[in-house]
Parts: sequence; structure tokens; C-alpha cells
Amino acid sequence: MPKKVISLHALVNEIISSVSEKTIRHNSSIVNDIPLNLELVSNTDMVASVVSNLLFTIATYAENSCIRITTKVFNDVILLQLKDQNSINTYTIANSLQSSQPIAEKIGGYLGVTSQRKNETTIVFSFPNIRAAA
Repeated sequence: MPKKVISLHALVNEIISSVSEKTIRHNSSIVNDIPLNLELVSNTDMVASVVSNLLFTIATYAENSCIRITTKVFNDVILLQLKDQNSINTYTIANSLQSSQPIAEKIGGYLGVTSQRKNETTIVFSFPNIRAAA
């Protein structure tokens, strides 16, 4: 059975739509800067689950903020970053994401949260994106 291939940009847009009420209520916005042509070819359901939890969590704790989602691709690994420029709840965000850690690890991925400067939180989710052999 072939694995499904989907646009990571489109997937993230769908999830953003599902949390838009939260972001509007918190006077925040989410910008999807993922390239339109970036295909997700591996573990799509598990990646979607992790990304959904990331966006739900960051939208819940954002306040007067612009959350930017970007990606970098290194060979067969996608690095997805969510940056919240006005976060005051880094510890709470990190705790809320613990349930996604086992899923990320199951697909060979990594999930981390850092606070680089005052009020800036960065969530990083990296995962392999390898097409299954035919």
C-alpha cells in the first residue's frame, strides 16, 4: 500500500484554521512560511498529530503575538520551527508538549522548546521524510 503524499504547507494551513478562534481571541496570528511545494511523504498521520498539538498549544498560550512557522530541509530531514515573539509561558508550553514527545520519537524525530530571548519561544520539530521503497 503506497503511503500518502501531502503538502506540508496545506496540512499546516488546515491546522491553523482549526485554531484560528484561539489566536483571534488572544489577539495573535499565525504565519505559515512553509514552501508550497514541500511534500510530506513519510508518517503523515503521526506528523499531523504532532504538528496539531504544537499549533494548538502555542495558540492557547499566545497573547498579542505573531507566530511564524518555517521549515528547513536537510537531506531527508525536515526541521519545522514555530517562533512566538511574545511568549510568557515557555515552561507551560514545554509541559503541554510532553504528550507529543513519544510520537516524535517513534518516527525518529525530535521535539524541543527553547526560550532564546526575553518572551521569545521557539518550538522545533524535526523528523525524517523518506519515501517508502516501492
